[in-house]
Amino acid sequence: MAFDFQLFQLINNLAGHNAFLDGLMRLLVNDYFLTTAMSLILVVFWFEGQDQDQRERNQSTILRALVALFIANVILKLCNLIYFRPRPFVGHEVNLLFYQPTDSSFPSNPATVGFSVATAIWLYNRRPGALLLVLATLFGLSRIYCGVHYPSDIIAGALLGALSAYLVVRKGGFVDPVMSLIIRMGRRLYLA
Repeated sequence: MAFDFQLFQLINNLAGHNAFLDGLMRLLVNDYFLTTAMSLILVVFWFEGQDQDQRERNQSTILRALVALFIANVILKLCNLIYFRPRPFVGHEVNLLFYQPTDSSFPSNPATVGFSVATAIWLYNRRPGALLLVLATLFGLSRIYCGVHYPSDIIAGALLGALSAYLVVRKGGFVDPVMSLIIRMGRRLYLA
């Protein structure tokens, strides 16, 4: 834990010295900015494709990402019920550039969400997946910079999200019939 706190201090001590960087990190740490950007990328990816088969594969991948997100969040909530880790600002003096969340710091909710979706997309299509992985990484780093997560919280959330995505995308063939049904229903409603 000493290394975790030292790495936290190394990143968090950058806060408060550069107004532009602080402003950028405040934008990135916001609960809405990056999640909205990631959601818009998914909307574009949903309708993107040279033909109906490619669009259907994109749509199936997004649905798998949502299943991975659901599974990762269930596991995250179970972790929170078993283990509560106080936020860095509770026991240490930090440069806090964000409000004070009261839920468990470990594992990081934003990292779990970002990496479950980004990894699922990346496993199917590298270009939008890489962009989503960059955004998920920035989201995690901003949480450390702004004083609300330790690095190990971000790493654990990223691993939880990525593992959930891997299992659903690579080993989750059992969800294929459900994905096809949802896409067919969406097509009837002009949503796919």
